[in-house]
Order: sequence, then C-alpha cells, then structure tokens
Amino acid sequence: MAGPSAGGLREDTLLAGYLFFGEEEYLADEFIAELKGVLTSSSGGEFHLTRMDLDETKWRDIVDTARTAPFLFEPWRAIVVRVPERRAGSGKGQGRTADADGEEGKGTKFLSVIDQKILRDYFADPPSRTVIAVIRAGRVKKDDAIVRFFQSLPKAVFAVTEMKRLGAAALMRRADEKARALGKTLTEGAKQRLFELLGQDLRLMINEVGKLAVFVGDKKGIEEDDVSQATAGQRSFQDYELDDALASADFAKGAAILRDLLEEERPEQIVGRLAGFFRKGVMAQTWLREKSRTKDEIFQAFFPHIQKGWSMYGDKSRQFFGVVEGLSSSELNALLGKLRRVDARLKTTDAAPKMVLEIFLREFCLARKERKIISPEWG
Repeated sequence: MAGPSAGGLREDTLLAGYLFFGEEEYLADEFIAELKGVLTSSSGGEFHLTRMDLDETKWRDIVDTARTAPFLFEPWRAIVVRVPERRAGSGKGQGRTADADGEEGKGTKFLSVIDQKILRDYFADPPSRTVIAVIRAGRVKKDDAIVRFFQSLPKAVFAVTEMKRLGAAALMRRADEKARALGKTLTEGAKQRLFELLGQDLRLMINEVGKLAVFVGDKKGIEEDDVSQATAGQRSFQDYELDDALASADFAKGAAILRDLLEEERPEQIVGRLAGFFRKGVMAQTWLREKSRTKDEIFQAFFPHIQKGWSMYGDKSRQFFGVVEGLSSSELNALLGKLRRVDARLKTTDAAPKMVLEIFLREFCLARKERKIISPEWG
C-alpha cells in the first residue's frame, strides 16, 4: 500500500498511530523526518521526538508516556517505537496462535495479551495531538502477529504500511526526484551506473545523488562519467577492501577500513555497506539454488567494475563464493538481522559508532575463523 506520506503529511490529517514493517527501513525514516518537520513548524521551530525500543521499554510505559502532556510549549507529542528484529527460530508458532484474525490470542514476546488490551483501549480513545509510529524492520510477513494486530485497529486512527524494497524502475524514479530537488538531472547512463554500484539500497542511492550534486558543481546534468569518477572510484576501492576483509575474516584490516569510513560517512551508511555484502550472498545463494545464473554471471552482476580479464577477478570471485557457499541462508539472514539491530542501536542510543561496528566485525570474524555456526541468538 502507499505510505501515509504519499500525498504529503499535514497536521490536520495526522492519525493517532502508524506501523511500518518490512525491509526498506529508509521509508520509515523518511516518514519520521517529514513528521518531525510538520510538527516542528507547528511548534514554532522546536520539537522533540521521543524514541523508545521494546527491548528496553514495555507497551504500558509507552502508552503512559503518550497520555502525558507534551513538553512545555510544544502542542504535539510524537513517539517512535522500534520493535526488535525477530530472531529466526525463537518463538516458533507465536505468530500463528496470536491474532490470526486480528483478535487477541496468546500474544508474542513484544505484544502480550495484556499489551494488546492496553493498546486497544488506548486507540479506542487516543489523546489528541499525539502520534505513535511503530517500526518493525526486517523480513516480516503480512501474517506476522504484530502486523495483524495493528491492522485490526480502526483505520480512522491507525495506518499500516509495508516497506517493500524498491525495484529498479521505482528506485530510479526516487533518484530522479532527489536530483530535481537539488536542481540537477540524471542521465539514463548515470542512473544505470548508480544501480550497478549501489544495488537496491535506497538510503545509499539518495545519499549518493546528494554527493554527486555537489561533485558536478554548476553543471546541471549528472552523467555516467561523473558517477564513475565520484562514486565508482571511491566506492569501488573501499568496497574492494571491505569485501576482502569480510571474505577473509580479517578483523584488523576491516577495523582500519571502518575507521576511515567513519571520517567520511554516517554510521548508518556504513551499516548499509556491510549489509550490502551479505545481501549479495543471499541473492547469490538463491540464483545458484534455482540454477538461473552461473557463478560468473552472478559475480559480474554484483561487481560489474571488476572485468573478467583482470588478474584480480579470480581471487575476488573465490573470496565472494567462499562466503556464499561457506554460510547457510539462515546464517546470512542472521547476520542481516544482527546488522539491523546494530543500526537501531546507533539510531536510538548514544553508543559510540566505532565500538558498535567493531564489535559486530569482531564477532563475525571470530565466528568465521573458528567455523562456528552463526546462530540467530549470536551477538
């Protein structure tokens, strides 16, 4: 379904609650940024979002906070609630017995029967000028118990949006929109090159278009050569190095690259780079299982800037498929889940990015070198 901000948010049409679920978390972040902008304007230039994580907070406390008066001189209160990633294999059967028809059932870890009653009572008569936005990121099915529960609430007060990863055409439209907003245009060649380099990562795509707008200066159009110079050269070198460190489980090398990247990029962009490596692994496993592409075709689809005739081609390919064939699908998805938790921690706490990212890298390298199974509970 279209997001609640598809037509632009307005103060007079805001609902009491929103749920965003799915893999393209950037769509939820966009909504939160737009919501904050609308309410900041309403508050005369200053507004505070309250952020809560269900790893640390109960629904009862969230609802109590929602019912209290906003900060002094702020007419609105907005609360962003993050549901921790589901760990594969934990709580099996919960989603089936709870809320199969949107009704109260046995509950789940982050939405008990009591929680459901508290939330139903709250949204039956929500306080005015208060918004609760719930984010359930990751690979979440539509029959997930939490999704079904929020879908069962009255549509007059609550909206549910699935955050699907964008296909190539939709991703390119978003890149075009970003470029136009910055007074620039993208050629078809530039868009294709960006897609080859960045894949389906919307956050990275939007950020990269912003960088390119600065790179081309007074020139109105962004062309393929600009992408090759500003994005491919910089990104290719860093990605070669980061991919090498991950494939070889080299902590020292990986930590040095992360330190360099932290001087140039926001922590969530680095999380995106790390996640991109493991997403490629998942897609490669799918293509190999389906026998729809050869290893050479897969490698060139992900790394088009490494030509087959180059001396590095064989080593890079072997390293990449060492991970693809050395980890199971569940292990790769566990790594992606861990990275989403890393991302949430970076966004909702004051934890030092360098420490958080290095902990992930060290745990991954130790697990790979010691040939341990990367379990859903790992990390």
